[in-house]
Amino acid sequence: MLGFRSKNADDEKIKNPPSDDSYPIINALFANNNEISVNVLSITILDLISQNQIKSEIELNESYSVGKKLTQEDMEVMKNITLRIANKGELKTSETLAIKLLKTMNKNKKFNLKQMAKQSNNTSIANKFEKDFLDFAKAFKNENGFDGKNYKDILENGKFTGSGKELKKEWANFRDYLKSGDLTGKYPPESVEENSSQLIYAACFGIEKDALDLRENNTAVTVFIDKDGYKLLNIIFNNALSNVSKKRKGDGIFYGVNDKYTIPGGG
Repeated sequence: MLGFRSKNADDEKIKNPPSDDSYPIINALFANNNEISVNVLSITILDLISQNQIKSEIELNESYSVGKKLTQEDMEVMKNITLRIANKGELKTSETLAIKLLKTMNKNKKFNLKQMAKQSNNTSIANKFEKDFLDFAKAFKNENGFDGKNYKDILENGKFTGSGKELKKEWANFRDYLKSGDLTGKYPPESVEENSSQLIYAACFGIEKDALDLRENNTAVTVFIDKDGYKLLNIIFNNALSNVSKKRKGDGIFYGVNDKYTIPGGG
């Protein structure tokens, strides 16, 4: 049974995550209706960047935000965001598969997001991406004891239990803290590590840019988010799924493409 604690806006504990569940689980349970979408993969990659398992090399000085439709300027920005796989040491199976997925999709350990975006238009690459993504999702579920309908004492038969509803409220309070100027100013992150962690949690709820506006841009994760790298990953991965030749059904994976973007250079 998870332990809960009361959250109060005047209590410094509001800056503490309500539970120690993994970032991807928080996204799947409390921000994405129990579905495993590409956001789970993108958040895993954010965490790998924070662990220095993936190096993010960015040749842009100014902050950048992607609009409602991809432009050539966006593609040029993607060209200046390079990821280099440098994984060492022990990783979770899902993390290993996420890295393998990136290597396979890009046919290299070092690539920029523009190259990956173009690869996502290729049907054969998209089909392989889907297979790798399903393997990743399966590992993620196995690691967390999550089958889409059940998780610990939080989720049962697809619905939140009493404990789950209480925890969901706790996470909603934490989400509000992340985007509150007053609360962040009163209880700021106390280290660069905590700053990165808070930004990854913010990405779980889709408020990463709002949270970054209130925090220092001082880590590889914050710089990546500052250039809209997290959103760009979701766009690229969603685009790959939209280009598979035949969609599978009944696998528990969310195939609805959230971001209706067309990536230039399709084949």
